[in-house]
Amino acid sequence: MNHILVNTLAVAVVLGVIVFVHELGHFLAAKAFGVRVETFSLGFGKRLFGLTVGGTDYRISLLPVGGYVKMAGENPMDQPSGRSDEFLSKPRWQRFFIAFAGPFMNAVLAVGLLIPVYMREYPHNPVLDQPAVVAEVQPGSPAAQAGIQPQDRIVEIDGAQHPDWETVFLKTAVSVDHPIRVTVQRGGAYIETRLTPRSDGPDNPPLVGVAPEQPTRFGAINPGSPAARAGLRPGDLAVRVNGAPVLDPGNLIAQIQSAQPGAAGTPLGTPGRPVRLDLQRGGQAISLEVTPSLEVNLGHRQWMIGAAFVNDTTFLKLSFTDALKHSLADNKQYSMVILDLVGKLVSHHASIQNLQGPVGIASVTGDAARASSLLPLFSVTSLISLNLGILNLLPIPVLDGGMILFLFIESILRHEISLRIKERVYQAGFAFLLILMTVVVYNDIVRAVVVKN
Repeated sequence: MNHILVNTLAVAVVLGVIVFVHELGHFLAAKAFGVRVETFSLGFGKRLFGLTVGGTDYRISLLPVGGYVKMAGENPMDQPSGRSDEFLSKPRWQRFFIAFAGPFMNAVLAVGLLIPVYMREYPHNPVLDQPAVVAEVQPGSPAAQAGIQPQDRIVEIDGAQHPDWETVFLKTAVSVDHPIRVTVQRGGAYIETRLTPRSDGPDNPPLVGVAPEQPTRFGAINPGSPAARAGLRPGDLAVRVNGAPVLDPGNLIAQIQSAQPGAAGTPLGTPGRPVRLDLQRGGQAISLEVTPSLEVNLGHRQWMIGAAFVNDTTFLKLSFTDALKHSLADNKQYSMVILDLVGKLVSHHASIQNLQGPVGIASVTGDAARASSLLPLFSVTSLISLNLGILNLLPIPVLDGGMILFLFIESILRHEISLRIKERVYQAGFAFLLILMTVVVYNDIVRAVVVKN
């Protein structure tokens, strides 16, 4: 029960802040262009208290989730009175900026919230910036079924040329259960194939089955283990095993297994065949001989040396200027991913199950709220704000993008669209959003039931 309460409160606060900032954008733009704002409410429902200044009722309402702005003459279904301070009396370009100001403020909030996060801990994994060279392919995975092999270089994925690994992961994340075109370079040949990422549960990224080529660095060494007896140390970088290049930690494990006798029927603890590890230690090349022993790992019998791996991800403390630069760059990249997903949904190249509804958002925000600092909550709020800002710009009636579309059409026609047509279009837009929200909430409930079971 406490879990549900935290999730509910967290999503109420996060969505409340995002919606309030959105409406603040409309309010500031309306005031700037001389539009009379009748109400600026913090919350919805019954007015609890407030004050009226300059003709605007600034109020606190009963339901503290977001807020709203009511401008004079903004309802296209109403017959305008012709007063100069009404929304519909203003030039179309001013109405455009008023409509655009809400999503723009969501983008400003998204960028602003990441700045303190990145000034405290900016995660940098150099592997994500590297060309997409495949180190290993999981047997039976979508990548294996697509014919991708170790040491292939992905030179194109879903239209992105010469991608790095971050681009590969982002492209596959929005194409679950839908094939995408992939071109790999193998030696001097270019091979085109189709890759279909598979769903791997509601809390996991889609299953692709490829691992990037990355440094294989050792971390903790178990006392008394084969690695400890051989003289392996934390921080050692594996370069070769038995003369073959080490492409990533999984590749090293696979090569150690392939050099050993079969595990079936062999008693646990039995020493295996020695393997030679060529290492980099403090800038110097050294070689060690390690003899694995047969142990049980995660329920499977496996030849092990008793050493863990660490990745090269570092957490930097950026200056304000660098944090702003990275926040702008990351929000731009996230925006492209969101627009890519919307395009795939429209063209039926992505599933609507990729969308998170209120239940999913509540779960994510609740997890962030339970963290030991506010930084995860800032990151989640930033991403949700960017999503809502972009989705509000979609050309769907009742959204800001629908109003902008009407303004664009009316600018071409050089006259207002009739109220009868607007009424029918707005009704259709409202029905579409209602159906979409119903489907998304249903998917949320199904995911929650699957996780619970």
